[in-house]
Amino acid sequence: MKSAHSTGSESKLDLTVVLPTLNEAKNLPILIPKIERFFVKHKLNAEILIVDDKGHDNTPGVAYKLNKKYKNIRVIERPVREGAGAAHWQGIRESHGNIIITMEADNSCDPNDMKKILDRIHAGYDVVVASRYAKGGKSTKGFVAALPSRAGNEFVALLHGIPVHDFTFAYRGFKKSVVSHIKPVEKDGNPFLMEFVVKAKRDANAKIAEVPVIFAKRSHGVSKNRVLKAMKRTLFATVRIKLSGK
Repeated sequence: MKSAHSTGSESKLDLTVVLPTLNEAKNLPILIPKIERFFVKHKLNAEILIVDDKGHDNTPGVAYKLNKKYKNIRVIERPVREGAGAAHWQGIRESHGNIIITMEADNSCDPNDMKKILDRIHAGYDVVVASRYAKGGKSTKGFVAALPSRAGNEFVALLHGIPVHDFTFAYRGFKKSVVSHIKPVEKDGNPFLMEFVVKAKRDANAKIAEVPVIFAKRSHGVSKNRVLKAMKRTLFATVRIKLSGK
């Protein structure tokens, strides 16, 4: 597949943006044009890869319709819902770009922040995490509501010795060359997101940076993430990784 902004083959794409989705039919028509404008503004040979985790709305149909306009959108329709982590990993593995960026599909991520991520990667970093909790970052959930997530992320950082404030936010970018070194086992969203960063450092010796971003409220629908339950699973997974080495 060629990018709408490329004259080369898929292997020469600069960037793949992976969007795992679950019932985001109303959000994609808002988000996709913003991403496409970013591609054009920065002259990127790029694609968008939507990985739908078998929701009950018409997200894939909306994505196919958007591709009629932009010509650089691929859609993976998963036959069985396995979790956001599994959807992320399939999208990452099937990306064609030399750089991969993942983000939420609910408009809580500002596509213009991809510039910060790409700048850090081009400066020599292998993995760049967008952070709600780094200095300059912000979560619209408020301090108290975000406290369990903040505390859990600090625990992960201390346990693994990685100076990152936000392991569980889906917005991040990385070189495709890092992917072959990582063998994740987690299928749930937050545990997978944490596992990816930890194993990138441990198994790929990746140079990791973070950039502050503002986490906005989703445009439509309700969050599928239950903070306390998700953090409990994440903490269990991070201890397992530390003790087992797997």
